Amino acid sequence: MPREEIMANCKSIWRSSSTALAALSLGLVATSALPQEAEREDQLVFENISQRVTTPENYNPYLPSTLQHAGLQQVGQESLFYYNYESGELEPWLASGYEYNEAFDEVTITLRPEARWSDGEPFTADDVVFTMQMLKENAPALGGNSVDARTWIEEIEAVDEHTVRIQLTSANPRYILNTFGVRIYGTAMIVPEHIWSEQDPLTFSNYDLEAGYPVSTSPYQLTSSTTTETVWTRRDDWWASESGFKDLPEPVEVLFRTAGSEERRAAMANANELDTLWVLGRDNFEQVVEQNPDITAWFEEAPYAYLDPCPRYMAFNTTKAPFDDPRVRWAVSYAMNRDAIVDIAWENLTVPAQWMTPDYPPFQSYMEENADLFEQYDTLTYDTDRTAELMEEAGFEMDGDYWVDGDGNRVTLDLVIRQGEADQTRMAPVVSQLLQRAGFDATFQLTDIAAYTDALNSGRADAWLDVSCGGVSDPYATFELYHSRHAAPVGEVATGARTRWENEQFDEVVNQMAVTAADDPAMHDLFREGLEVWLEEMPAVPLVQAALLTGFNEHYWTNWPTESNNYVHPGHWWATALLLVTNVEKASAE
Repeated sequence: MPREEIMANCKSIWRSSSTALAALSLGLVATSALPQEAEREDQLVFENISQRVTTPENYNPYLPSTLQHAGLQQVGQESLFYYNYESGELEPWLASGYEYNEAFDEVTITLRPEARWSDGEPFTADDVVFTMQMLKENAPALGGNSVDARTWIEEIEAVDEHTVRIQLTSANPRYILNTFGVRIYGTAMIVPEHIWSEQDPLTFSNYDLEAGYPVSTSPYQLTSSTTTETVWTRRDDWWASESGFKDLPEPVEVLFRTAGSEERRAAMANANELDTLWVLGRDNFEQVVEQNPDITAWFEEAPYAYLDPCPRYMAFNTTKAPFDDPRVRWAVSYAMNRDAIVDIAWENLTVPAQWMTPDYPPFQSYMEENADLFEQYDTLTYDTDRTAELMEEAGFEMDGDYWVDGDGNRVTLDLVIRQGEADQTRMAPVVSQLLQRAGFDATFQLTDIAAYTDALNSGRADAWLDVSCGGVSDPYATFELYHSRHAAPVGEVATGARTRWENEQFDEVVNQMAVTAADDPAMHDLFREGLEVWLEEMPAVPLVQAALLTGFNEHYWTNWPTESNNYVHPGHWWATALLLVTNVEKASAE
């Protein structure tokens, strides 16, 4: 299938999908527009990257159905620490510091005594202890943080009002970063014991605007929540500003608003209706900048984009035939023309991904040292003849244009795609056409974030596109996503990469990595051992690095993070967005 044919087919699909999404968005925005007390110049308007909030009356951060990035994790909570990608420092926030023992199996956290909840109650060690015990006792139902708590916490105690001591199940020099530091995307949110101790965490919605829920330590209070817009209003009695730790942020209100499609996003940017933008294609971005020079990105010049730490990949439910066979999984990998995906879906903003870690400097030596393994297990090769060899070896044969099993049933591959994840919606038609060309009866379905999450967590999905959010400074966190502690039978909640893949040899490598410091040379030997197991089994298919072209609008607000003003990385959907909110400045003040 020539490039022109793939491109024409994809554009047709993109147009039909975008038209439907834009119509949905326009209709919903019209019905959900609420009068705001703040003037537009006092409002900071984020784009909600998942578009619709499917459960607008749920602000329990640990329920799988909760949408974290409609403000909850950006301005509706605070983390103990924030890992700053640009400085490489773990910045204390609700905590003032931490200290490990020599064995790295115990850590003591010191909290800021001046911190308090939005209802005036003090933020104490009891809140941290309660939260982590709650997670441990309700694993895995409360998600990945609960699995981590069950895995790592032996004992946790409040030494005094502002000191927490955690006895770990084994040495873990990365515990603070991985659990409380926003290593990637989110953090373990501490909840107020005086509220949550009287609730069932598996059913508590944490939503009652009249009662001031969600109660948090953050500078903003939720004041409105609909399917298309959430509004967070500044609290002028924020503990950090009253104590002198931080200045009160300038935005009076922070809104998270639905765009619905890339075309609608571009139109809203041109009309200055958004201050932060989710992903735009290169052509669309350049057209927007031509019409509105206030729109900026990480780099001033092409390719403009910031390299996200989460490469994109295709995953399988490895407990379901035929994807329980590594030969079939490798056959799918050989069917992937990654150059075509980069060219068509990403407009050459990025490059193919050889494996599941980002192309960050700490991983360069790991990849170079294992060039021979990647030659043996070539994850970048596009070879449909090799696909055919592996499918025949696995017992399938061609019937017309499609592979069939011994009973004549086609090998189907229905990709679950998260609507609103712009790169997924761009990649899906390209990937499905490549699969069709290789003989797989491939389709894809766009789902909202709640349905997407449920399909993956429950095991109903057979295959999907996803983001590999793992290690950023060493490979442990990427490996850990595939540890069998995250696996579960279909119908039960899986966490981690959610492939349900289990391998004892790989588990042992991950266990050894966990107790090995990032700068220990032994990490390189463990990486090679685990990588060889992973590549042989191929539980997921790496596709591309993720260069995200997200924009900021300087019409109302300035001091956005850029390559030359890199006080924080530009992920406005991450929990670290609070660092962004507390640093932006009114354009009118210049």
